[in-house]
Amino acid sequence: MTFYDEWFAAQADIEASFLRSPGLARDADYPWVETRQDARVKLMLGRETGFPTMGGVVLKAEIPPGWHTGTHRHGEEAIHVLRGVGFAVVDGHRFDVRPGSTLQIPYRASHQLVNTGDEALQYLSAMAFPLELYVNLVTLEQIEDHGENDERLLSASAEEGHSIPGGPRVVIHLDEAPTHLAEVEASQIAAYQQQHGTVHYLAVPENGFPERDRASVAMTHVFEEAAGHHGGRHKHLEAVLYVLDGEGYSDVGGKPQKWSTGDILHIPPAMWEHEHYNQGSWASQLLRIQFGIRYWFTELWPEGYSPQRIYDEEGRPIVAARIVE
Repeated sequence: MTFYDEWFAAQADIEASFLRSPGLARDADYPWVETRQDARVKLMLGRETGFPTMGGVVLKAEIPPGWHTGTHRHGEEAIHVLRGVGFAVVDGHRFDVRPGSTLQIPYRASHQLVNTGDEALQYLSAMAFPLELYVNLVTLEQIEDHGENDERLLSASAEEGHSIPGGPRVVIHLDEAPTHLAEVEASQIAAYQQQHGTVHYLAVPENGFPERDRASVAMTHVFEEAAGHHGGRHKHLEAVLYVLDGEGYSDVGGKPQKWSTGDILHIPPAMWEHEHYNQGSWASQLLRIQFGIRYWFTELWPEGYSPQRIYDEEGRPIVAARIVE
């Protein structure tokens, strides 16, 4: 068997991996471990846990009260604070965080998180580390290990704004995130129109963050659906959604994936149709995690990988609306 024979088998192997994919990373299924960076952390989404990703990983971590993470630097990272209060130190600059804060860590910037509250600070982290490793551009430098806070660390003064002085924006808080960006909504292609009940815009260029084609990973939106509503039906390359709140299910390639708060939904890069349903009694919130490699392929071969709206039997686009039994 030659390398060429292996190439012939590759497509079938990949398609089989899509079918074997768990589809949903349930929070309760993954154990906590300790690393030099985190006192408690779990790898939820990645090839190591059975998901055929395009090179991204998603972790969840907790910082005990009175503790901090390690300080390290690597490629880009996107962070969303799920609960607790504290601050992040990014290249020596302090940014206060609270539940709903989203951080965009610049490429190879040193960073750590500090818990200043009375409960654990829990956060979600997304990186393109496996992709960087595959193309031999990976780096990981541990500057300090996790541990208890000291006065030197706690005395750092916070930046007045949300950006590194003279540099990129680092943080946006959910309660400050706009739900309408006219310049974005006016330029949306049909596949993205009327997708969700409410959209909160987070780490997007219009809010001062790096352009889409200059970010390997970002947490860009929170999609909110009222109880008893569904989103629009469409298809595109890989999607990753973390369930911030609510319960429901997603129809992914004809297979239902039932989710609840704390789970991660993964739609593999297979151009499968999908649609999200909120069957709970309160509004659901899904955090969108964007891995930039998807757009690289979309722009190379738009005919095969561009987002596409799905239409019903009468030729009408399936858009966000109330669930009809």
